Order: sequence, then structure tokens, then C-alpha cells
Amino acid sequence: MPAHTLPERAARAALAAHFAPGQLADELVQYSPAEVWDRRVRSDASGRLALYRPHGELAQAELTCPFIIPSDEEWPTALADLGPAGPLGLWVRGRARLPQLADSAVAVTGNRVPTEQSLTRTHAFATALAEADHTVTATLAVLPRGLDGAHPHAHAPLLSSILDNGGAAVSLHRPGTPASGMTLNTSAVLLAALTRALILVEALDHVEALYAAEAAVDLHRPLLAAPATGDVRSSGNARLLDAQLAVNSPDPLLALALPHAHVARASDIADGDLLLAAVGEQGADYFSEPYTAHPEPFNPSCGCGVCDLVIGPGEVVGRGLSTSR
Repeated sequence: MPAHTLPERAARAALAAHFAPGQLADELVQYSPAEVWDRRVRSDASGRLALYRPHGELAQAELTCPFIIPSDEEWPTALADLGPAGPLGLWVRGRARLPQLADSAVAVTGNRVPTEQSLTRTHAFATALAEADHTVTATLAVLPRGLDGAHPHAHAPLLSSILDNGGAAVSLHRPGTPASGMTLNTSAVLLAALTRALILVEALDHVEALYAAEAAVDLHRPLLAAPATGDVRSSGNARLLDAQLAVNSPDPLLALALPHAHVARASDIADGDLLLAAVGEQGADYFSEPYTAHPEPFNPSCGCGVCDLVIGPGEVVGRGLSTSR
């Protein structure tokens, strides 16, 4: 099919099946997805791409679930924060519910084989968020494989329950794609991008949950970490807290403001802003309750508590904006 007649959806699905977005970013600035596909086919010496039938492959895959693209009204606007690394499209089950779920989503993540203490913490965080009508990323599932199955396979009943009870599932990978180290890492970044904030309950260093946590930092999403217990299974929490990349959060009730929070420099916080936490040279900590910045955000004489913690103009997690802006 000539490039000028290939629909954008089919072109994007074909490109996504063979390339990571970063590999195509420069071309997509200059050319349409259909034109990029045509250029790639013509430059592929192996002939593999020429044998691929974008329209037929998309039609077959959409027998399982639809493929949405940035021009669709269901497309999550938060994915714009990924810039050129943003997905070419998403495979979705529960398409109509995706925008609402993503708008208030908070990820609660950690080890696949958790300790009993972390299970208790996870339940407390998830319950508090769900009771406050926020989406917990189990209600919105991000899978590192095609949506024709669950990952791990034993989670198939959980996936069915999510979809049957008003949730949604998304994937970067077309139906039939198995999970791999690559898909786990790319899905961790997608998870961070789709959520307003991320809570790391317990994680070994260098596991998939850490990829999501570090992506949240890069995307300026508020990142909370439960206190490290000294057990090796919370070594990831310990590293992020020691590096002041995460805010210490032992109390699930403090997480309720996260879907409305943003991360800003202390010097950018205005009079009247609600402050949840501050990260400075002396460490990171949560305030016992949201604190209103008044009269100045970085003035040791104001007594707001922020300036005592942030020795230099560090980062502050602020909830909402003042009416004076």
C-alpha cells in the first residue's frame, strides 16, 4: 500500500511493532507516520518490513483490543510529558474509561515477592487512595505484554476483575507480544507517565519498580517512598531516600493529595500555595499536614517550616496553586 494511502493508525501501529519512539523522533518531525513507514521499508535491506502488512496486521490485532493514537479523544494528555519518547500509540482495553482513570491515577508499586510488612503498607495506601476516589494503578493496569494475556499469568483473574469493574488496561505492545526485560522497562516508564504520582512501598535496587520510580523523578512526578526497613528487599527505597529523590512517607493519609500535587522549585512557590513536602540539603520529609506558604516561600523569618528544611532553594511538592497567580 503506497504511503499516501496508508491510514495514520495503521502506520503508527506498524512503526510501534518494529521501533522504539526515540528511533523515529527526528523523522516524525519532518514526515507523517505513513511517510516514515515508507522510508523505513525502502531502506530496510533485509526485506522484513516489506513483508509486513500494516492494515491487515492492525485489523487482526484489533480483534483483541483497539489501538489508540494521540489524535483520539481518549488519548491521555499526560503522555505529552514524554516528549519525543512518547508512544506512537497504545493498545487499550476499557478505552472509554482511560482518560478519567489516568487523570487521577497514583501508582503503588514494589517488589513482586513482597514482605508481609510491605503487603500491609500497600493495602493501607491503596485503600486510602481508593476511598478518596482516586485511581490506583491496579484499577488502571499497565502490562508489559500484549493485552491478550496477563503478566504474570497467574494474575489473569485480577486482570479480568479490573476490566469487569470499570477499570482499564493498557500496553505499548500489540496482542501476542510476550513479556521480556525490554517490555518490562518500557512499561515501567509508561506507568510513571500515566500517573500523577508514584508510591514506592518496597523495592530491591535495580528492579522494574525502580525504573518506574526513576522515571517519575525525571518526569517531575511526586515520588513517595515508604521508610526503608533495613531488609535488602527495601534497598531501592533506601537509595532513593538517601539521594533525596523520594520523599519519606510512612502515613498513607498523606498520599491523598498526590493526584493534585506538582513538584516545583522552592523559589517558585507563591503565597497561599499548599506545601506537602520539601527536599533540601538536609534530607527530605513530609509535613504532618499540608502547609500553606505565607507570606514568602523562601524566607527564614516567615516561620512556615519550609525554609528551615530547604537550606538552598530546593524542590517542594506543592498541592494546588494560589489564587494570586
